[in-house]
Amino acid sequence: MHSKLISSKNLIANSPNLSLVRADENSKFEFKLWHLGVLIGVPSAAVLSYFLYKKLNQQTKPKQEVTKKSETKQPERKTEVNEDKKPVPLTPLEIAVDKKNQGNKHFQSKDFEKAVECYTDAILNCPADDTNELPKFYQNRAAAYDNLKKYEKVVEDCSNALNLDPNYEKALSRRAKAYESLDKLQEAFEDLTSLCILQKFSSSSMMVADKMVKKIGEKMAAEIFRTRTGLPISQHFVNNFFVGLNNDLIFKNAEFYEKVKENEKSLMKLAIEEFNSGDYSGCINTCSKEIDETRQFVLEAKNLRGSLYMLKCQYKEARSDFDDILKDENASGRLKSNTYIKLTALNLQNGEEKEAFENYEKAIQIDPSNEDIYCNRAQVFAMKNRFEDSFKDFEKCLELKSDHKIAKIQKAFFEFRQFYAQLTMYAQAIQSPNLIHESKELKNETNKLENLIKEFSDVPEAYNLYAQILSEQEQYEKAENYYKIALEKDPQNAALMVQRALNIMTWTNDFEEPIKMLNQAIETDQTCEFALETLATIEIQRGNLPRAVELFEKAIQLTRSEESMTNLCCMLVGAKTQFKVLNKLSQNPEANLDILNKINQNKGFY
Repeated sequence: MHSKLISSKNLIANSPNLSLVRADENSKFEFKLWHLGVLIGVPSAAVLSYFLYKKLNQQTKPKQEVTKKSETKQPERKTEVNEDKKPVPLTPLEIAVDKKNQGNKHFQSKDFEKAVECYTDAILNCPADDTNELPKFYQNRAAAYDNLKKYEKVVEDCSNALNLDPNYEKALSRRAKAYESLDKLQEAFEDLTSLCILQKFSSSSMMVADKMVKKIGEKMAAEIFRTRTGLPISQHFVNNFFVGLNNDLIFKNAEFYEKVKENEKSLMKLAIEEFNSGDYSGCINTCSKEIDETRQFVLEAKNLRGSLYMLKCQYKEARSDFDDILKDENASGRLKSNTYIKLTALNLQNGEEKEAFENYEKAIQIDPSNEDIYCNRAQVFAMKNRFEDSFKDFEKCLELKSDHKIAKIQKAFFEFRQFYAQLTMYAQAIQSPNLIHESKELKNETNKLENLIKEFSDVPEAYNLYAQILSEQEQYEKAENYYKIALEKDPQNAALMVQRALNIMTWTNDFEEPIKMLNQAIETDQTCEFALETLATIEIQRGNLPRAVELFEKAIQLTRSEESMTNLCCMLVGAKTQFKVLNKLSQNPEANLDILNKINQNKGFY
């Protein structure tokens, strides 16, 4: 699919009610990083190495070119005879080469035990300071041990070879495989990263390194995901989720609030006040007391508590509350359909796409007149590039509620993106790039969008979405104006600050001002994963490893899906490992010792 159409996922990356369920193809990111040249996602680790490699090469030029270890045979010398016709003994090196050749014959005949014996004799006879032949003898014995599946021995012999010749590619490759067999993935990745650098980032070396870092990232993410107990959440993030639910029974529901105010026994009035003020821990505790003690609005309290558990990624607790509501015969159809919508968000965060769409259908069966179901599912369909299904759901939502703001805005922008993608593909097919700029249809469609923004001038999301489209069309100055308006209307929107920073960086090719904006976004909302991972990626490009590592580690703790966490873990491992390896390979590691020490003061290598 054309890139302009694919990038439509940016439209819903931070949209109401869907900030939890972004697609993670990229993902970094599931976000487009606007011509940075660095995308957060797998494969990406080798790309990071490339930036660091360039950075170090600018600071420390090697004294000599690294050459591949010669594999040519040592010339064999026939036994000489002196004037008295007495044989001249072979030198230790010649004896060693002879033993190696015998070992090679045994190796070719698959007698690996005999090969090990011969290679051992070669090692024992070879002068200890011979950095040309001795590394090869160790590597040959490592190959024999490899066939015997004695991986600890393989590591030991390859390490001996590398101590003599740190740039011996064959030994690095073999040791990496042995480390992998021993489940020492981090050590394997360090060797593969060294190979990437020595082989000047060949496609084959980068592919192998990326596969390895993905294994590490998956293992690391699974452990973090399994053991963490919940995430901090900001008030803006919570409101952004609820604002897309017109029929939520609690969020800004004046009728329900009046009802709980009249019930002096209930604690729900206090719970709602705590929710509205951003005291979510207090709200959860008060809901628990309402459920266990006062018991006036038990189902509503479970819906609110379950919602907060879900947003905090406490999935087990959220499922329990939602299941209780859905099984209760006294729960109304509207409460159940609202609960199903929230359950689909939980499903999508956990990669349970099939279950999510099944729950949408259950919600429709129970409460077919709830327009929130169709609006919410339409956005998910669009995220999955199922645009025909998406437009049908938007239309159904608007049929039920013609003034549904989110549906009107999202539908219009998705339609524009599809139109623009088709126009772009047609212009490319007929090789007429000017067609886009001269298109009357494009001008008409653009006017429609601008009129829609005027109609919904109180909705910051409309300005944000239009600014993203303008930036993708390289109308950066006009996009900047719309980003400014959006931020005036929603000054606490950290994700919007990130979008604006990326637009300016692409426009001006300058880092200074965008970095200030990204730091401001993090100060505004310390839970904004988008800001953290974006700034971390930029710091990688600038060579500021300590700051990048710090930001990646924070972003990992805030990401909401295991797939996204895997991508970030890969970036973190890659950043740490590549800098460590570059220092090891550099002719002048002292030049970067301070940075290396700062990195090692973090959590260490996984």
